[in-house]
Amino acid sequence: MSNTRLGSLVLAGALFGWGCGPASTPGTPGSGGSTSGSSGTTGTAGTTGIAGTTGSAGATGTAGRGGTTGTAGTTGTAGTTGSAGTTGTAGTTGSGGSATAGTTGSAGTTGTAGRGGTTGTAGAGGRGGTTGTAGTTGTGGTSTSGVTVQLTQTHQTIQGFGINTALMPSGKTFPTDKLFTTTATDSIGLSILRIGMNSDGSLTGQSISQAKAANSALKVIGSCWSPPANCKSNGSTQMGGYLLASCLDSWSTTIANFAQAQGLYAMSIANESDFASCKAKGPPCTDDYDTTTYTAKQMVDFVKVAGPKLKAKGIKVIAPEASEWIHAWSNISATGSTVSTHPNSSDPLNCGCYGNTIGSEASCAQTCKDGNGYDYGHWLWKDQTAWGAFDIFGVHEYDSQIAFAWPADVNGGVRNKEIWQTEMSGVRYWPEEGPNTTIQNGVAVAGWIHSALTVGEASAWLWWWYESYYQNDNEGLAIIQGSSTVAKRYFTMGNYSKFVRPGYVAVDVVGNSNASVLLSAYKGTDGTVVVVAVNKGTAAVTVPISITGGTAPAMMTPTVTSATQNLVATTAVPVSGGSFSAMLAGTSVTTFVGK
Repeated sequence: MSNTRLGSLVLAGALFGWGCGPASTPGTPGSGGSTSGSSGTTGTAGTTGIAGTTGSAGATGTAGRGGTTGTAGTTGTAGTTGSAGTTGTAGTTGSGGSATAGTTGSAGTTGTAGRGGTTGTAGAGGRGGTTGTAGTTGTGGTSTSGVTVQLTQTHQTIQGFGINTALMPSGKTFPTDKLFTTTATDSIGLSILRIGMNSDGSLTGQSISQAKAANSALKVIGSCWSPPANCKSNGSTQMGGYLLASCLDSWSTTIANFAQAQGLYAMSIANESDFASCKAKGPPCTDDYDTTTYTAKQMVDFVKVAGPKLKAKGIKVIAPEASEWIHAWSNISATGSTVSTHPNSSDPLNCGCYGNTIGSEASCAQTCKDGNGYDYGHWLWKDQTAWGAFDIFGVHEYDSQIAFAWPADVNGGVRNKEIWQTEMSGVRYWPEEGPNTTIQNGVAVAGWIHSALTVGEASAWLWWWYESYYQNDNEGLAIIQGSSTVAKRYFTMGNYSKFVRPGYVAVDVVGNSNASVLLSAYKGTDGTVVVVAVNKGTAAVTVPISITGGTAPAMMTPTVTSATQNLVATTAVPVSGGSFSAMLAGTSVTTFVGK
């Protein structure tokens, strides 16, 4: 695939992401009334209970952290100061679940049941009743802490989601009406198509006109795999090798002319600058196909030549487009291959340091730290002419399968380039290689996209191919070999691409304490709010979500992809006081949309 490196054959040397419980019996309040509790997270507590039977007067109660006055549990018999109870874990439906602890100064006879568990029993002697232990009832699962979508805290503008046709076998087609629209059955609304350029300057890629017909706003971008063999240090278009200095001008001219002829929005000057096809080395390499490596210094030199030529033709420039996102900001190569004897990625520049966290590079070869390795972003930033010569910071998400944040030592930690993840899939010898079409894989892929959008602040995210063409793996977004079943990852990608539209802006989501739930949010200029929720756990979860910093929609409509549903729109959820309850099925992706 580039990571066709982990996946495609070479053909002719060119082949190359809350119930109210019962109230207690009315009575006269005891002396020493209770002090109001401080506000709860949402109106998730039970409704106001009627005051309990009068008891002997107790001292004034101390306000606790339970429910808001009027929404807390019922007032019990007066007593001495009660200790504030903690909020119980809510279930999704049915009675039961812990009561939201009220901060009454009097001991309650019985706490009002919140939706999700059993009613809490009051303590004796005027002590505050403890909350009941949450239970699972009906279809309910557990709740997670309250989450806030902050519309005023903005990040990157979304340019879209897409797919590749570069290196596809001739004669293959795919359903452009489903891929590039939002209205067809099972459509997922892609808005970017990536094609390729062969070493002779010709096109590798197809369905351009069909995709444009389906989506008139389609952005077409391109990339290139190798210069001609006589412009390479190894005399071959394959197995890596670098671009000879004598061909900087001619190869950059070929790239610019191709991009202009194809009417491209943007063009990458080098696909996977950090990868050399290496079949002879064995796993985690697979096939030999066109590849070219660039050291960080070579990338700096090349972008200063190629960038201005593309810009002069009105075409945006993509660089460095490394196969491993970690190589964009370090010399460390990914680890974690499924082959125990070969856990590390191929490291063609021989930096010799591995991991999936950017940190100390003490074990990396000194020559790599001197600019003869990866770490493309830092070296491009050091040369401001090179930094100004490109527009889009291109990356892939292979091997580590996660994104990496913009570093603090580049532009003061403030991202000043759009980041596009232009190729990702499930490939040989790495987790999620497949072949499978399961919801578990679909949720994993949604996690890849979530990481790119939230950690990496990507403006675009593209899958590799529609179908697994050469090897029976998960390189195909929809189809694996020998099956017509559309993979769940197609639909979970659609949970993003169909609803997070070009021009929308990513916003902050804070307060989520459930590690099994991934949440991201976006807003449109027309007032649309989108929340995408990935539930990696097998149990259903209810998440209270508040929308702040703008006008919250009156309703949020969930669209669900699960083991039994494929982008199914379900009953709209009311938004009250800017808050709503997001009910998430186990192992699912749900997109909530409101305006």
